[in-house]
Amino acid sequence: MSRAAPWRIRIDRPPPPGVAVPDGIELTDDLTAADGVVVGASEPWDASVCDRLPRLKVVVRAGIGYDNVDPASCASVGVAACNAPDAPTVSTAEHALALLLAVSKRIKPAEHRLRAGLGNYQAAHGALELEGRTLGLLGGGRIGGRVARYGAALGMRVQVCDPYLDPSLLAGVAESVELDELWRGSDAVSLHAPATAATRHIVSTSTIAAMKPGVIVINCARGSLIDHDALLAGLESGRIAGAGLDVTEPEPLPEGHPLLGRDNVIVTPHIASSTTVGTVRLISQALGQAVEWLRGGTPQHLLDPAAADPAVDRRREGR
Repeated sequence: MSRAAPWRIRIDRPPPPGVAVPDGIELTDDLTAADGVVVGASEPWDASVCDRLPRLKVVVRAGIGYDNVDPASCASVGVAACNAPDAPTVSTAEHALALLLAVSKRIKPAEHRLRAGLGNYQAAHGALELEGRTLGLLGGGRIGGRVARYGAALGMRVQVCDPYLDPSLLAGVAESVELDELWRGSDAVSLHAPATAATRHIVSTSTIAAMKPGVIVINCARGSLIDHDALLAGLESGRIAGAGLDVTEPEPLPEGHPLLGRDNVIVTPHIASSTTVGTVRLISQALGQAVEWLRGGTPQHLLDPAAADPAVDRRREGR
């Protein structure tokens, strides 16, 4: 769809080197002048926000989870919502593996003992060997499926609980199990499920009690999946040997939060997908979705098809 003036898109962060801005697109910092926006995981986007931005035609979540974007609400005022679900897969899966390795090998306390010059390093270490252990994955989609393959490559037995997963996709890599068996049979649990009412605090006092003593908990999905008070209690009691968290509730954790002061917990500030290559992929794919919509097409990852209904798609017609 040709036009004399460029479409203006606002990105919620400076685009890294390597992001090619498509022809006919101009980046802007002025939200009120934007025809499209590329957004992160924190700011809410719904009809009430879109109504304040009469030029806006499309919102793209740069990533897979879109719990902060309400596609139906946006569509109700003529704004399309998309995501970029393939972009964060590799970097996030690698980060989950990095957290699993760092926690199981007790990297953080070993470094602290070395910095303090405490000595007796080998006897005090007590790291876990992962080969032959069981890795349980809550969610076996893009990211969870890749973590499953990483775990299998380490010689781990991998089991997955995902009611929407075709088991044949991970045949020979992971065994499909019910949730109770996942908690009961895993030496390490890694969370790769979306934030929904059903998954909120799915790691709770009761589920932790059902887990193996000495389990490791990894979360690179959404902070709301874990009841942090229950997690702390599990860490204090020793039921949970350690945790690796890239996402928390709230996010980021405030200074002085008890999780930040524990040697057996590693917390990173929601940066799993933020590798150099991963960030370029995130922004590039998100821009691609926005441009497809602005040029009159139907993006591959349009979240609510109703947005393309001519009766709803008023803003593109009125540009």
